[in-house]
Amino acid sequence: MARIQTDRMRRALMRSNTRLLLSAVMLFQALTMVLVAFQSEAVNVQALILAAALPVATALITVIMGRLWPVDRAILILVLFLCSVGIITLSDIARADVTPRTQAIYSLAGVFAMFVGAAFVRRWTQWKKYTPMLMGLCIAALLSPYLPVVGIAKNGARNWVGFRTLSVQPSEFMKPVMILCLAGGFANRPRFVKCIPTIAFAAACCGILLLQRDLGAVLLYFLTTVFMYYAATSNAFITLSGLGMGAAAAVGAYHVIPLVKTRVELWQNPWTDPTGKGLQLVQALIAIGSGGLFGMGLGLGRPRSIPLYYSDFIFAAIAEEFGLIFAIGLMAVYVLIIMRGLIVAFNARTSFHSLSSFGLVIILGLQTMLIVGGNTKLLPLTGVTLPLVCYGGSSLVSTFFSMGVLLGISSMNAEDEARDIEQLEIREAL
Repeated sequence: MARIQTDRMRRALMRSNTRLLLSAVMLFQALTMVLVAFQSEAVNVQALILAAALPVATALITVIMGRLWPVDRAILILVLFLCSVGIITLSDIARADVTPRTQAIYSLAGVFAMFVGAAFVRRWTQWKKYTPMLMGLCIAALLSPYLPVVGIAKNGARNWVGFRTLSVQPSEFMKPVMILCLAGGFANRPRFVKCIPTIAFAAACCGILLLQRDLGAVLLYFLTTVFMYYAATSNAFITLSGLGMGAAAAVGAYHVIPLVKTRVELWQNPWTDPTGKGLQLVQALIAIGSGGLFGMGLGLGRPRSIPLYYSDFIFAAIAEEFGLIFAIGLMAVYVLIIMRGLIVAFNARTSFHSLSSFGLVIILGLQTMLIVGGNTKLLPLTGVTLPLVCYGGSSLVSTFFSMGVLLGISSMNAEDEARDIEQLEIREAL
């Protein structure tokens, strides 16, 4: 009986803490958007509307999803906070071709995808049966940029498909699908021989992305596969062998692919060509240094001097406007989501759900590490984007769907725990 009472007190405390977190996020959204709206003589009506819409939307989404399923509310609120940081930043610094209204529309599509992801994982019980079909879908989607009518090449990589004004990036949408496929193949601690088809599938995905010159996606897919394999099997020898093969492939790519060599050389010294190939990184470092600890203030920096300030280098723009302390706090939010996600993975009742949760937070952490490291010159640039914050629909919708799957698994864990407590109460009563 004491255990039951302790558990109830713990859950009541968590609900109280998430209410405080929700209130803090809503206050941040409202105040920052009001500052953006009144930072010039002409009132920004769109920002003023968002100052009211963002907190209301955050509260409604949290309440609705909480009423539908007993999800981890802390993860949900932090995800919505990161999304709002992207909208706020773009409201302040974006030009006419990159509007916060468009980002808000992408965010609404992402929220819908999050609900779909949660419902999908709760209902998808025949994962062993349909994993091969998902693998085929993933391979086909990654090959779609080679179709003659819809395939598009951007920034040296042929990894987009589009028609007229609409374009999407299949490698972004396939990230959660790949993780579900890996979880299905690696579930129940199989021997290496039984993992070969799943490893071959992951290798095929990486090979396609390498041909498309989508180097950031190759790195994410490869490292996620390695980490998930080790989590599933605890086979250190095969894992280290895979990492060694990956390192050898990276060295080979440096000598064979000019783009890889250029990025490594710019990482070593971007000031060799500060107005040409090194312009992005040089301007990003200047922006981060200019922001200092507390930032230059909303609308007072010059983040537009950075090429691709709204996507690949949005972290540098945030550091200039909000300051290094806020940027570090932003990284702490990602760490909190990853930690809560790992708790979801540890509490899952099936190997498939545990590996799925683990893979989803690992790829989130890897992507965040790669983009922040690239912006701060700790790592070579890879072309990945800051999850949930950067401008664009493909990455945003895909990440929201991934977080929906994670939240769906957390709700299943909560229901299982509630059933356990109910059975314990019955046992105590008898």
